Order: sequence, then structure tokens, then C-alpha cells
Amino acid sequence: MKGISYTFFVTDTEYPKLQAACPEDFPFDYAQFSARVEQAIQEAAATVAIERVYVSVDQFLGWCAETRVQPNNLNRARYPALIGHPRVSLNEDL
Repeated sequence: MKGISYTFFVTDTEYPKLQAACPEDFPFDYAQFSARVEQAIQEAAATVAIERVYVSVDQFLGWCAETRVQPNNLNRARYPALIGHPRVSLNEDL
């Protein structure tokens, strides 16, 4: 049985907000961003089912401010698990 993982994903209209918040991490256009996510999903498909979690960048940045964390790669990995799996407490370490 495969495990389930969640991945941070945004729509094309949200992507410019993500680029503005994390410019060093997202220098590529939306098509490249989307293709990179799809490639990661395909590469992991044999061992884990990955579900895209469509994120509101404003809500993500609000969560970052509220929890006093940076909008970095680690927290972009944590956030979809928190909102994609409602049984996980926002205060729990993953």
C-alpha cells in the first residue's frame, strides 16, 4: 500500500504572488513550475501517491507570519500537509 503525500501547488493567477514572496526559489515561469511539480509526482509514483494541494499564497503567508516561520521550502512542504490533512494540528511538528 502506498503512502499519501501532499505537495504545495498554486494556480497560474496565484503564481506571481508566490514569485514575489520567494523570488530566489521561483525564477521560472508558471509552465516550468507546473512541469517540475508534475515531474516530481511522476518520479515518486511507484512509492507514494502525491496529491496537489492548491494553496492561497496570501493564506500561506498569513500562516507563516502567525507561526513565525519563513516562507521557505521546508514550510512550503509542511503547509499542504496541514491544510490537506485536517487531522494534523497546526502546532504539531511534522
